Amino acid sequence: MEVFILVFAVISILPWGFFLVYTQPNSGRDNRIIFIILFALLLGWLSTELVLKTNALFWPEADIKTKVSKHILSEIAFMAFVKAGMLEELFKSLLILMLALVLSYDWKLKVFLPETFLVGGFVSLGFAGIENYHYIFLANEGGQGFDNVYKTFILRTLKSSNAHLLINLCFSMFLIKSNKKKFPDKYWYIFFAFLLAVIQHGLFDFFVIPIGRFGYWAATALFVGIWVWIVRDRRIYMSEGELFKIEKETKSSPEVLKPSEPEIIR
Repeated sequence: MEVFILVFAVISILPWGFFLVYTQPNSGRDNRIIFIILFALLLGWLSTELVLKTNALFWPEADIKTKVSKHILSEIAFMAFVKAGMLEELFKSLLILMLALVLSYDWKLKVFLPETFLVGGFVSLGFAGIENYHYIFLANEGGQGFDNVYKTFILRTLKSSNAHLLINLCFSMFLIKSNKKKFPDKYWYIFFAFLLAVIQHGLFDFFVIPIGRFGYWAATALFVGIWVWIVRDRRIYMSEGELFKIEKETKSSPEVLKPSEPEIIR
């Protein structure tokens, strides 16, 4: 049965991965895409290990559904924004930034290339795939049969994989948009992108942890809005024409050009 669970976990991220590769604009650097995908998936797996180890170190495991407390709202907020949102996005954002600087950053022009979008997307899918395997495995361990496994697989594919993907695509898009920023504003802009990822993740979990219809609709509305935002910015900032424009502006910048010789007064 574990083989089938592994297959389900892979399928839960496969459609999103195909979408990313199929819609990625042709940049003439397609030879590096396979390396980006493999290393990003590997770092996604690494981020899950880092999150699990850190969680086990700082906080004991607790099931929010089994706790009865007058502070239930604050407990949900803590789990959503700190244990899940801040911790997961901290490791994912750092690994996305590191891999982007290695595989999708032009050090001469000091700009993030369009392949940064793939870096963020596949790190998130690597994380989601491992997480989905864990949840599908627990559903099978629950002893409720294949129906429970199938329902968990569908929910993880449509909801959780999508959520992780959107949050990290948004972060990657901010890296690309930071090409327009000057130092040190560029650093603050990237830090703001991390904070935004934490807020997005926290809001999603805050809506869906207490299982209810309103929460699912609120989470759905939130991520429909993020999808629209990402698609719009992607059309603006990920074209080769935009990269050529940045290259032209960089080369013509007074900070890059050598100072001209003083004019000789005759």
